[in-house]
Amino acid sequence: MSGVCAPSRNGPRGSHPAGFAATLLFVLGAAAGESNGHKTADAAARVAKLRSATGICPELEVPPGSAPWSRVCSLEHPLCVCASPSSPGSEQLEIMDATDRAWDALVAVLGVPAPERGFEGKWNLYLSEQVKGGGRAQLVALDPWTRFERGVSYASIDRSARGCALEIAAARAVAQGSLLAAAPSTPAGLGLAESEQLARLATPCAASEEAMAAFQSEPERTLVDGTSPDFARGAAAFFEWLDATFARSPGALVPALWALTPTSASADSSAHQAGATAFDVLATSLRGALASDSTLDEVFVGFAVARASAWPPVQFAWDLPWPTRARRLVAPTPVSPTGASYIEISHAGAPPGARMRLEMEWEDYARMRWVALKFDGRGAVLAQIHVTSPDRATQAALTLEGLDGIDRVVMVGVNVGSTEHKFSPAQGEWEPHGWLLTIEGLAP
Repeated sequence: MSGVCAPSRNGPRGSHPAGFAATLLFVLGAAAGESNGHKTADAAARVAKLRSATGICPELEVPPGSAPWSRVCSLEHPLCVCASPSSPGSEQLEIMDATDRAWDALVAVLGVPAPERGFEGKWNLYLSEQVKGGGRAQLVALDPWTRFERGVSYASIDRSARGCALEIAAARAVAQGSLLAAAPSTPAGLGLAESEQLARLATPCAASEEAMAAFQSEPERTLVDGTSPDFARGAAAFFEWLDATFARSPGALVPALWALTPTSASADSSAHQAGATAFDVLATSLRGALASDSTLDEVFVGFAVARASAWPPVQFAWDLPWPTRARRLVAPTPVSPTGASYIEISHAGAPPGARMRLEMEWEDYARMRWVALKFDGRGAVLAQIHVTSPDRATQAALTLEGLDGIDRVVMVGVNVGSTEHKFSPAQGEWEPHGWLLTIEGLAP
């Protein structure tokens, strides 16, 4: 079977003669910066050499009169790029080169597991149209011979990707292939966030702002909510913050989470339920990391505070002028576990020496933490005041003083989890909870 481009022993599911190109082969990439009219003789010779050495990609059912799909394989890593006969050879080369660079950065430098390959020992990438995120990996099957689950995968890259879009697309594909090799049962939202953090670290190209904008526009959602791919990719910001704050070396945190959360290959579903999650590992590893008595709750609060200064700006639940009289606010969107609400209160118009009274209430079965942030006019945090309350309390209060010279106060309310059970990224639906906030400006 040498020289055959086969993602699995049985091929991808859903293939049929008419829809082969759309459903069987998931495409990788378009040329980064080189148009068809600028192909060189050297590139053509290189393609011819690599193709002659690596054979062709098969179709399950070859349409009459069509030429077989060709494959170009890397001489540096066990990966190949498969494309239809109409695809320019330079296109395959550029995608292969981008994927080689991503493989070098992720596997050779950061030390993440290599994507698990099929029986012929090659990880195949397919050129396709409209691939979400530009590049992704897809699970083919689980390795039947291992004690812990390892997923065999193949990748697809959008053929329209160019330049930096191609670089980040290739990095996403390799990072997701690595995730599927190490922890294939990772919930979708968590897996997208983790692999995106590694992909961003592996390339100097900036990722699209769309993902971060989606993430910042709905801060009340659970951090690893996978119902929106853009939101889930934006949640890479959480793992970037964790990595920068706690990891001993860049990119070390996510592979460590994968290594410490293996899933048993047993067919018994209870074995999957009993395994530790990434958040169990974080809860144990980061106990006492921020203070002698800190827990994972303080980690969630720490990230929510950092998120208040991130770009693009976080969406405020309320944006208010100085409260010359008492005002009672209700949460416009309830807050899910690990999510947060942000309330901005301007200091403009407050008399010198004025204070602010804040009283918070929230629903039963939610554990909430509140922090008051003082910002200057340049957007820098001058001080943060943590509001103390018993662990299972449903109310707290604070009087803010020393407000002269500040621009605004931002209240951050973080849902750190349920009073009834620990947080699980595999839960899928997380119960949100509402809150009430009373604010009043007080005379000196």
